[in-house]
Amino acid sequence: MFETEETFEPVPARMLNEFTYCPRLAYLEWVQGEWADNPDTLDGEFVHRNADRPDHQPIATPDAEGAEEEKLHARSVRLESATLGLVAIVDILEVEGDVATPVDYKKGHAPDIPEGAWEPERVQVCAQALLLREAGFTCNEGVIWYAASRRRVRVEFDETLVMRTQDLIAGCRAMASSGRMPLPLVDSPKCPRCSLVGICLPDETHLLLQETLAADPELAKAVREPRQLLAPRTEKIPLHIVEPGARLGKRADRIIVELKTEKIAEARLKDISQVCLYGPVQVSTQMMSELFDRDIPVCYFSTGGWFRGIAHSLPHKNIELRIRQHRIADDPAKALALAQQFVAGKIRNCRTLLRRNAEGDAPELGISISHDVVAARC
Repeated sequence: MFETEETFEPVPARMLNEFTYCPRLAYLEWVQGEWADNPDTLDGEFVHRNADRPDHQPIATPDAEGAEEEKLHARSVRLESATLGLVAIVDILEVEGDVATPVDYKKGHAPDIPEGAWEPERVQVCAQALLLREAGFTCNEGVIWYAASRRRVRVEFDETLVMRTQDLIAGCRAMASSGRMPLPLVDSPKCPRCSLVGICLPDETHLLLQETLAADPELAKAVREPRQLLAPRTEKIPLHIVEPGARLGKRADRIIVELKTEKIAEARLKDISQVCLYGPVQVSTQMMSELFDRDIPVCYFSTGGWFRGIAHSLPHKNIELRIRQHRIADDPAKALALAQQFVAGKIRNCRTLLRRNAEGDAPELGISISHDVVAARC
């Protein structure tokens, strides 16, 4: 994310939430386009399923008895201001006259703290209020709905919160423009449940920065041995379709494989890592759209198994990573070093599989693979 006078991208209110929670998380998601699901994020999507359904027109609902004006409700309202450098999607917008109240949905429990809500959540709804004020509404308070507690928490937009939100907007924009990823949090309880912990690697990053941290005794003291990370075990497997003339279609959350008009197989989409098609196999447009939405690639092979091409969703947004990859690929020495490691890893993996499945002892498979040998092969 780089900004000039000609190119300017507003700060999303959700990224403002992430920046308040952890600047490195905001950089990974907003600047580098990283994302990974975990049970918390999937639960959050489920809680938002109704609020995320946009209304083409505001929904008018009768207010309480005796009220002189009706109250309008609208879902998934997008607000943007070039003056504020901010953009937000309000989950639920309640409007009564010229008074607007943003309602933000959260999946968890309401915290037992004096403010009633955590700072990142208060900042996010305050950013929505700034946009509503810019649009001409009166907005002095917002609401955070905690689904687990089934409770509405009111947030007052006092001067302290407004100034804090404005400072964070400027800080988030400066972080993105700098092109430098912030360091991870140190020994923070926020890290283990973060969906991007396997990408961020906070403990490992700090361990590699021991020499740099030596200049800051207090920070170095806080760094400890890396906490154990348990890599998620995916149960997804490739789906291979080798029947000539077969056709793939979609029915609910399943892939249906038909030959002529007869169903010959089916599989749940959530169990599929990739789809491999051999020879004359057809795929419906609806099925391709669903596969793209789920980031499931489709690989095309000849009837004999020769690879022909691949279809997948939009590429990763991490431009910084792509630039670095191309620079290394253009450096013969660095490219060779990486190629040697790739080949050595593949040989070790093949040896492991052979030893694991060999009948009886296989001492000839116990040789070590050195980089010198790999260099000779390369």
